[in-house]
Amino acid sequence: MAKWWMIRAGDYNELMQICIQEHVEIEMIKEKITGLDPWEMQKLAEGLLIAMGYYTRESTKGPDGGVNILAYKDALGFQQPIVKTQVKHRKRKTSSKEIQQLLGAHPMDARCLFISTSGYTANALHVANQYSVRLIEMDELLRMVVEWYEKMPFDVKEMLPLRRVYVPE
Repeated sequence: MAKWWMIRAGDYNELMQICIQEHVEIEMIKEKITGLDPWEMQKLAEGLLIAMGYYTRESTKGPDGGVNILAYKDALGFQQPIVKTQVKHRKRKTSSKEIQQLLGAHPMDARCLFISTSGYTANALHVANQYSVRLIEMDELLRMVVEWYEKMPFDVKEMLPLRRVYVPE
């Protein structure tokens, strides 16, 4: 059964202003992330994993064999799960071939995370679902950046400078 709430006109207007402000802020962050180059996007993804408590090893520029970042729960990289991550920051959608490339990369027993700011083709979604590949698109990435930003490394915050704004209740 649907629930209905009565709110005063002033409260409604204030609520609408807050919603509009939050939308504008998210769009501004999205614009900043969209402006990153692919290497900076990879650094952002690594910073997000570090903020979440992972130790990371990032591939160098150039061919990476399908894996940009390896993430571990312990400093030595022995504790499972190991997360192998591929990051794509471009205009075209990620294909199933790219998902399969991540699946086939070493270490074979690692969990797979694919971050694509442009989304995925239908075939890529099918392959990812079939093999339990965790997919992140731009909207979820934005939410995660906002949630974990304070714990990100300084160099990542310097690359993507944001400021938290507090609003009285």
